[in-house]
This record gives sequence, C-alpha cells and structure tokens, in this order.
Amino acid sequence: NDMRAHPDWLVKGLRGLEEAPCTACRIMDWDGKHIDFNGSSLQYLGYALQKDIGELVEEVTQEEKILFPCGGAMLVDRQTYLNMGGFDESFFALYVVVDLGWRLWLAGHEVSYTPESIVYHRSHSTFETQTTAKMRYLMHRNALMTILKNYEEEMVHRVFPAALLLAIKRAVRCSGVRRESFYLWEDVESKLESGDSGAQVETLDALNHLVAVEDVLRMLPDLMQKRRQVQQMRRRSDSEILRLFEDPLRPIVEDRAYITEESELLEVLGLSQVFDLSGYREYAAKLPDQTNERVRELRIELQGLEWVGTNALLHPPQPRTRSKLRKFFAAWRNSGLKQAARLAWESYRRAT
Repeated sequence: NDMRAHPDWLVKGLRGLEEAPCTACRIMDWDGKHIDFNGSSLQYLGYALQKDIGELVEEVTQEEKILFPCGGAMLVDRQTYLNMGGFDESFFALYVVVDLGWRLWLAGHEVSYTPESIVYHRSHSTFETQTTAKMRYLMHRNALMTILKNYEEEMVHRVFPAALLLAIKRAVRCSGVRRESFYLWEDVESKLESGDSGAQVETLDALNHLVAVEDVLRMLPDLMQKRRQVQQMRRRSDSEILRLFEDPLRPIVEDRAYITEESELLEVLGLSQVFDLSGYREYAAKLPDQTNERVRELRIELQGLEWVGTNALLHPPQPRTRSKLRKFFAAWRNSGLKQAARLAWESYRRAT
C-alpha cells in the first residue's frame, strides 16, 4: 500500500466535515518531512496542480477553502456525494477529484482543507504501474473534459475553442516540424533515427495531444449530456469560483512564442476581461527568445540550398544521392559544417 494514516487522521478529518460537505486532508511524504498535498490550484485550460509538493511542512501556509481535494485523502458527506453524481468514471484516472470539487462549488457547496488530518504517501506507486504516455494522454484528455463540463455557458464558449486550438498548437510544437524550413521534418527524422530519447518523448506527446482531442470529440454527445446535468445544479457563477483557481494563467509551456500567441488568442476571445494578461506577457518577455537562433539556422540552410541549386544545374544529381545530400545539410544545421564533412567522408569511404 502506498498510503498510511496518522492515528488521529479520521477524528480530525471528521471535524473538517463540520465546515463543508467535503474536506481535504494534508498529505505528507512517507517520512513526514515534506509536503505532497497542501491545497490545490487550477490552470484555466483544466490542468490541475497540488500545491507545495516537496516543500518543508514548517515553511508553508494554507487556505481554509480550496477548489478540489486530493483523492488520496479526503472525506465527503455520502448523501452530498450521491446527489452530485459521484465521481465521473469516464475519467478513469487523473482530475476526477478536480471535476468533483468544481461541481461541488458550482452547486453551492464548499470544499474545506483540514491540515491537521494527516496521511503519508509513497509517491507515484500507483502511476508507476501505468506508462508515462498513457498518463499524459489522460491528463490532456481529462483537462478538456473538466472544462467542457464545468465552465458556465459564456465561459465555455470562449475557453473550450481556445483549448482545442492550443492543444493542436502544442501537438505541432512537440512534433518537431520546422514550418519555416525547406526540409520540414529533417531535424526530427535525424533525431529519431539516431535514437534521441528526448525527440521520441516529444513525438509521443504530440500524438497524446491529438488523441486526447479526438477522444473528447468522439465522446462529445455523452459529455454534453453530462454538462447539461451539471449546469442544472449551478448555484454559483464562474466569477465566484475563479478566485479558487489561484493561478489560472500558470504557464504550461515555457516558450515565449507560444505564450505570446496564446495571449493574442485569449485577447481575441475576450478573455482578457476575465484574466489579467499583463503579468502573463511580462513572464513571457523574460523567457529566452529563440528568434535569432532560428534565423541563424535558416541562413545556414539557405546557403546550402543555394549551393545545391547551383550544383544541380551544373551536375544534376542521380536520384539515389538525393537523400545523402539532405542528410549532409541536416548534419550541417545540427552539428556544423566540420562534423557534416566528416560524416560525409566516412560515408564515401564506406561506399568505395
């Protein structure tokens, strides 16, 4: 078992239920020195976060009311839980308590936090039985499901389209395609052929985003039915609930260009009236600017293409040499001319 409870866990947890029909317990690491759960926050696209993970317990503060508990240690009034429809089994894993907590708040209930009720957790024992790719797919899919079910009408019409567009954008980003380049896939093909594990992970995550979007669209009729049932229970507006997100513009991609384009999209959709984009843009401005490096790479590629064009007019290449030329220029871009020349010479020696 990956959890153990303090002897007073239940007694103190039940006191928390006097404040709200659902209460979250504090979760510590197995040794009881560091935090594993100390409250919750939610990014506006549905990506959840457990607060203060890894922090020393004496160095943290906590809120009395939070958006959602952690499923590893929580108490909920049985009748309230049943009235709310319980956990949504279609989530399978990840964010199922985010969905429940959000539903509780919009229905007029609250979720309290009882840090005196303590359990101890051996981290990731459950997740280690699942592949990382599967868990990331569930994270992306369930975030989309959560926002589709729980945002009120005006917000879902703005946020859900943005979520789909940004999921596709992240998929393209993870794929490694260089749209500004003549050779769209050369770099990622080279990395994958060389066994680059980072490129393999990124490519899989690109597929995870797309599969998540396709899955949600496939489930759309059922999700819309669930959404109607959830919204019929609404007693609080999103304006009252959004403060519990705590950090709605938490960056999920540490990239200046991505955040800049995301901010522009949120502006177009009218979400700048809901979220303060100024701080988000300031954060983006502090991230490294990749423009100069991309320009340098394109200049190298352009020089190579000019050489290829001139050489092809004078000495048209045989069809079988085309891929070798492409590999040469890919090596030139990635590793420099000296390395590319060395690899070309080795290839020539093997051939002769």
